[in-house]
Amino acid sequence: MKYLLSIDGGGTKTEFCISDFEGENIKLFSTGCSNYKSVGIEGLYLSLKEGFDWIKETLSIDTEDIAYGVFGISGCDSENDYEIIKQQILNNGIKKDKIYLCNDGILAFYAQADEPGLVVISGTGSIVIGLDEKGNYKRSGGWGYNISDIGSGYWIGNEALRRTLLYCDNCYSHSLLFDEIMKYFKAKDFQELPYKITEITDYFEIAKIAEIVLAMAQQGEAEAYSILEQGAQALADLAKSTYDKLNFNEETDINIVFSGGVLKNRIYEENLKASIGRKIKLDHITFLVQENPPSYGGIKLAKTILGRGGCNDT
Repeated sequence: MKYLLSIDGGGTKTEFCISDFEGENIKLFSTGCSNYKSVGIEGLYLSLKEGFDWIKETLSIDTEDIAYGVFGISGCDSENDYEIIKQQILNNGIKKDKIYLCNDGILAFYAQADEPGLVVISGTGSIVIGLDEKGNYKRSGGWGYNISDIGSGYWIGNEALRRTLLYCDNCYSHSLLFDEIMKYFKAKDFQELPYKITEITDYFEIAKIAEIVLAMAQQGEAEAYSILEQGAQALADLAKSTYDKLNFNEETDINIVFSGGVLKNRIYEENLKASIGRKIKLDHITFLVQENPPSYGGIKLAKTILGRGGCNDT
């Protein structure tokens, strides 16, 4: 019996999804981060190896039994990235003609929709990816949290801290949001708070501040709402850029999928829809919120590619 394989490799975990040819009898298993820019090439190899070892030992499925595998890997951007990641897949025993390698955001789109369309992802980081009727894709953003990823959880947290520090320096008006941030850091006052904030060394800690912003925006707090409004406008700019790169027009029926934990916030979702609507006519657009796991999208894509006669890789 032959199987389909989907791997959703993110910055936090890597999910292995294996199914039969009907996309049923699905089994899932997770390993650690597979973004080699975070864990190195050896770390990528080991995350993949752990998953393949689980498939072999638990399901008694060898790599020879895998008819096709879709690998959506975070950090898979440039040609050099593709070569590095593909080599580690090959090192784990998968043959080149059984591999489709892409950015992990593509799996998020196929998990919820069919092409053509866009997926707007805002989690810890952010990116927009668009696919035409043939599955060709373009992207905007997603170049790294420290210089890009506008509208992401990291960006929201960082913007909130930036405004807080300006208030601490008497260069910004007071907001209840800043009081909540002071409580979060357990600072005794706004004189101590800057020292607490500047001790942060992990960007995931900054992204956690987004939870405070999202919650307060939901309660109607003006400063928090302003941050989400600014982030939504930036994501809409990226969506319009991607839309234009694919030469979509106002008569093209497309799906726009919202993906990532940040976009589960109703206020942010509504702001983003409105911002996109100011840039693209919505008459032929269907908005969808991703509910299915991205790895399911990989199984769907594997079936599609095999139906087209197969493809070596992207």
